[in-house]
Amino acid sequence: MKVQWSLILMLVFALITAIFAVINVNPVEVNFLFGYADVPLVLLILSSALFGGLIVGLFGIYRLFQTQRELKKLRLENEQLRNQSSVSSVGTPPAYDEPTVSADSAPLEPISDDLDRTRDSRGFRADK
Repeated sequence: MKVQWSLILMLVFALITAIFAVINVNPVEVNFLFGYADVPLVLLILSSALFGGLIVGLFGIYRLFQTQRELKKLRLENEQLRNQSSVSSVGTPPAYDEPTVSADSAPLEPISDDLDRTRDSRGFRADK
């Protein structure tokens, strides 16, 4: 669904850019550092949008290849770790020290006097 919305938004943006370019058809003077040229504004707008889209697309392809390379490396590392864990699980289990619990023979005392109150003093009715 996300891909469909992206495609719809790209088409809307392309339509708005095309309408904006067609409206502006007057020739403009462009400085190319080595000379000047009169170019229709429609071609300038469309070529700028095209080059911008190509730059974004090339960056996206670069990121895709980078992510795929990282995924391949992580899958290989995961497989190696699985092989190591299966080999170590076949052997003896790791030593586990049982925690020692020391019990104090003294009974616990209430922290506050609220806990020593009887049932009647807490607001409960004695007849129920």
